[in-house]
Amino acid sequence: MKNLKTQLTFISFFLLLLISCKQTTTTTTQAIIAPTSCIIGKWSDSYLPLSVKMSSEFSSDYSGADLVAGLNPLEQMAKVWNTASTRSLITVPFPIASTTGYTSTSSFRDSEIGIYKSHTWYNGVSSSALAITQFYGVITSNAGLGQYIDLTHADIIVNYRDYGSKFTMTNNPMIEFDLPTVVLHEMGHLLGLCHETTKPSIMAPYYLTVQRSLRAYDADLIHDIYIDNAISAFSVKNVNRNALSSPPGTEVSGVIELHADGKCIHYLNGKKLFEHSVDASTFKRKTKILN
Repeated sequence: MKNLKTQLTFISFFLLLLISCKQTTTTTTQAIIAPTSCIIGKWSDSYLPLSVKMSSEFSSDYSGADLVAGLNPLEQMAKVWNTASTRSLITVPFPIASTTGYTSTSSFRDSEIGIYKSHTWYNGVSSSALAITQFYGVITSNAGLGQYIDLTHADIIVNYRDYGSKFTMTNNPMIEFDLPTVVLHEMGHLLGLCHETTKPSIMAPYYLTVQRSLRAYDADLIHDIYIDNAISAFSVKNVNRNALSSPPGTEVSGVIELHADGKCIHYLNGKKLFEHSVDASTFKRKTKILN
């Protein structure tokens, strides 16, 4: 009975954690249509494979038993994307980042693409954000991909106020979650993918359980982008799906915030692009029943 209770609580939290990005009919006045079946951008071949560096602090969260072929759980998530794309997009194992973090998000735009812990949070970023993926690039377009961001830098930053050893939540001991699943999703953003709301996908805004692998749609899309340079997985190309209304050649920066309170917020050039959410209070009541 205790195992069943733990399992139900775990599944319930995953619904709450990543359903937070699921769009509903209730949006803010700043909201626009959330992207679906689209890309944020891609990395040019000159950047590939990406040398994504990992903060040494993560080493305290796993043991030798968690390694697979010498790769830690976060490196294993990068290998999943490499296997799906049929090319090396991210170098594994990860080099160690030269810094454990900065006092501002803009400072992360350094010479390293990284995955970091942050024990304090940042001005301009909601204190309730569990993690963010930030990116920089230049707007461009081609016939195969439509308009997109030619990525030049990105980072994944995890708010470790909410996380602890073995990738478990610390501010509520009754709730656990799988950080590698979250990182697999965030790596999709780092590689240029939007959320996907119409097909089974790791980029879906919610999960029912641990998901450390991609769906067929994910594999097809990442192959389309990085091998074929043309998208066949959806009929409408990336025509301003990410509100890229500026002309080609414009430098842009963006942040995607993942919240546990029912919100997912996207920013471009410091302005809120859109916010979509669910009624988290209703979901919490359902979770309480499961308990």
